Amino acid sequence: MLKFEDLLEIYPEHLWLEFSEKEQETAWNQSSVNHDQNATACHRAFVNNLCLNTFVKWLEDEPDLPEKFQIPAPSPDLHRQWEFVNGIELTFNRTRLVLIPTEQDNIDEFRIPQEWIDIPNWVANYYVPVQVNLAENWLRIWGFISYEQVSEKAKYDSLDRSYCVNNWDLIADINVMWVADELCAVKELKVKPLPSLSKVKAQEIIHQLSQPTVYSPRLDIDFNLWGAILNDNQYRSILYSQSIKKSHNNLMKNTNKIVYNLSSWFDNIFNEGWCSVDDLFSLTDTRAFQFRSDSVLNEVCVKGAKLIDLGMQIENKSVALLIGLSPQIDNKVGIRVQLYPASGETYLPAHIKLSLLSESGTTLHSVESRSYDNYIQLKRFKLPLGKHFSIQVALKDVQIIENFILEGLASSDI
Repeated sequence: MLKFEDLLEIYPEHLWLEFSEKEQETAWNQSSVNHDQNATACHRAFVNNLCLNTFVKWLEDEPDLPEKFQIPAPSPDLHRQWEFVNGIELTFNRTRLVLIPTEQDNIDEFRIPQEWIDIPNWVANYYVPVQVNLAENWLRIWGFISYEQVSEKAKYDSLDRSYCVNNWDLIADINVMWVADELCAVKELKVKPLPSLSKVKAQEIIHQLSQPTVYSPRLDIDFNLWGAILNDNQYRSILYSQSIKKSHNNLMKNTNKIVYNLSSWFDNIFNEGWCSVDDLFSLTDTRAFQFRSDSVLNEVCVKGAKLIDLGMQIENKSVALLIGLSPQIDNKVGIRVQLYPASGETYLPAHIKLSLLSESGTTLHSVESRSYDNYIQLKRFKLPLGKHFSIQVALKDVQIIENFILEGLASSDI
């Protein structure tokens, strides 16, 4: 595999940007707050947030931008758009552009979702493909293309409703776009209008599209109707809200579950069957966990790190689940989840899975133990007060799910 430095030398005409694990974590926390209807939407929001944050950071540090250039503020509506469609809209001075991130290795073609071309309120002057490599922590901006060129050269793919442009039709150097914005007159973008919807028809479509699903409903109805809903700010907002609400109601309707309020942990009050770290040490032989606990807890938690013994018997072995809580100043709580062997065992059973589930029950993040792991952990995440989440421990056909909410914090906890 080529190193990042090698890629820079081979493709010097492209813009290469790096991001850190911490920046990945920040993007994940941003996306997990608003996208729990399905795992696909949550991951799409994560990749788009990461792309947006990295690109804006580069803009802030770039000395060669035109003097009058103003760094745009992202639209507050982006999280609603990401529930359904991939892409990031940004407005620079007189020019609007859309970043389209992809995790695909093949960049022979640039695929633009139809929404960004054929919805009047979404159309942009320029479209920018962004290749995102999460494993190697970099992204590549490999050119741009104008709306007029897309209209002239793109082929429409009805299978996924996207416009496809060959990579040789892109202008590779993104700096050309800034020069064009500075020197050229902005052209009026002519887009075919979408049909007007009556209030009754719009409500009917929103009801149909907001049913709980594991994928975006963008392909479920005729594009003109779909586009008309997204083109209207109010209808789009209602669709988003109804989708989240119905997903939540569906979960409550079909799941008879106990939800533990973690707020009481800060007062040293635990739910039945749960205990503190010290209590676990006195009740069970957890040498492997004790070996790791102090350094890990000091690193990730300010206070309120508590151990939960699931009492889970798998292959005659017990495991212990630890949840560490760190109050934040923005009314959110940082959460660290780890799984350890108990009852004197040094290693976890192989292939045991630890997963973070959304309120709707979809898997947002998962890790699996290997043969000689003495613990596994999820990526640290942050959630606002009032947000539900679940942790699942699974091996073969055995699954245990614990459900949580943080209803509030005392001012002294922050």
